[in-house]
Amino acid sequence: MKELLIPCAIAFLVSITSLLGADSFCRPGKVSSAPVDPSKTPEGLASSDWSSIRHAYEHGRHAIVANPNGSHQARNQGQAWSTEFDERGFTVTPDAGGWTWGLELTGYGERTLLSASSKIITHGNRATCRRDALLTEWFINDNRGLEQGWTFADRPVDMNAGQPVRLHLAVRGGLRPESRDEGKSMAFLNESGGTVLNYAGLKAWDADGTPLPTRFVQNQNDKSAFCIEVEDAAANYPITIDPVAQQAYLKASNTGAGDNFGYSVAISGDTVVIGAPNEDSNATGINGNQADDSAISAGAVYVFVRSGGTWSQQAYIKASNTGTLDVFGTAVAVTADTIVVGAPGEASNAVGVGGNQAD
Repeated sequence: MKELLIPCAIAFLVSITSLLGADSFCRPGKVSSAPVDPSKTPEGLASSDWSSIRHAYEHGRHAIVANPNGSHQARNQGQAWSTEFDERGFTVTPDAGGWTWGLELTGYGERTLLSASSKIITHGNRATCRRDALLTEWFINDNRGLEQGWTFADRPVDMNAGQPVRLHLAVRGGLRPESRDEGKSMAFLNESGGTVLNYAGLKAWDADGTPLPTRFVQNQNDKSAFCIEVEDAAANYPITIDPVAQQAYLKASNTGAGDNFGYSVAISGDTVVIGAPNEDSNATGINGNQADDSAISAGAVYVFVRSGGTWSQQAYIKASNTGTLDVFGTAVAVTADTIVVGAPGEASNAVGVGGNQAD
C-alpha cells in the first residue's frame, strides 16, 4: 500500500470471507470448520508453481474491464458485489441488493474538480485516472475488496500554511454519512438509520513514517458529502492516507479480554457464526446470562444475520453443560439452519447421542 503516495484502502466486507477465503462458505451437504488455506502449497506442487497459479487466478478473476458505454466494471466474487467505475468515481452494487454505495472525489484543498474528461486506464485488476496535473486517482480490485487511493505530486499550492490538506468526497447511492468517534470513523446509514457500512481505521503518515493527525469531517451544508483532513504542517512529502470501509464490524455482545472472538468462523448465505472459545460466562443454552464470568474459557458462539443490508446479532449460544476449560466454539460450521460446534475440552464420560452430561 506504500507504493503510491496517498492510498486510501477500501475493503467493504473485510469480512470474514476476505480473511478466510471463499471455502469458508459452507455449502449444503458440506460441513467444514477449517477453510482451505491458499497460503499452503498443495501436495505435489512446487511452492513457486503454486504462487504463480494463485497470482494468475486472482489477477484474472478480479480484472477491471471496459463496458461498451465507456465505463469500467469489476466483479468481486468473494465479496459478492460488482463495482462500476466512471470518470468521476465508482459505485458498488451488492448481489443481495438493498442498497448501492460509492464515492466521488469532487475536489481537494480549495480546488474543485470541474472536468469529467479524465480517462480511465486499466491493467488487470488495477485502474488509474489522472484528475489533473497534480492528482492521480487509482483503484485495485482484489480479494480484500476495493482499494482506492490518490497520488499527489506535492502539497496543493493554493492552501495556506498551517491549513490541513482536505480531500472532498461525495457519496453515491442512498446511504447517509454520519461522523462518529470524534471523526475517527464515518458510518453510512440506510433510511431506517441502520448502519450498512463503516468507513474507519483512518491513518496518515509521511515519507519518514511519522503519523499525522487525521479525521473525517461531515459536511454540515450537504448531508451527502464529507471530507478527510490531514494535518501536514510538519510532514515530509509524500504522505499516505489510509481508511478502510467495511460492510460490517462484528463484535460480541459481551466483549471480554482474551475471549478469542473470531477464532473460528463459518458463513452460510446471510448468516455468520463466530466462535469465542475462551469466553468465560457460566450460561447454558441460547441467549442466557452473559454477565457471570465464573466458567473460565467455557466458550461461546455468536450468530449474526444480515437483513436489508444491516447485520445484527441473532443468538448467543452456550453448551447445555457449560464447564470451565471446555473451549466451546473452537470449531464451528453452518449450513442452512444447522450449526455444529466443537468443544474439545469438554470432560463428561458420556458416549453416543444424548448421553449423561453430568459426569
